Amino acid sequence: MDVPSLSGCFMFMRVDVLKEVGGFDERFFMYAEDLDLCRRIGEVSKTMYYPGVSIYHAYGKGSYKNRKLLKYHICSVVKYFNKWGWILDRKRTQINKACLERLKSLPNK
Repeated sequence: MDVPSLSGCFMFMRVDVLKEVGGFDERFFMYAEDLDLCRRIGEVSKTMYYPGVSIYHAYGKGSYKNRKLLKYHICSVVKYFNKWGWILDRKRTQINKACLERLKSLPNK
């Protein structure tokens, strides 16, 4: 399924798409770099979620456990919203609405 955002802890992508969007934005050290990258990829290609694979992220939610990581997380999120918009982000609203409509059309399991 085409989704608006994926976790950066495990991604596969075509090199040509990564080059087309300019790679990772170097303003993000960690946290929100995946949101930004997925958003830019979504403008030129698709970001696909495949539920047939599970990945275990051993250091998951590190910013919930470490103040230094929490600082990085907050700074990155502020940079993301400064780049894309804080409250009135019409494009994100459209993307999220389209994703929710696709989810509604999936068969219930």
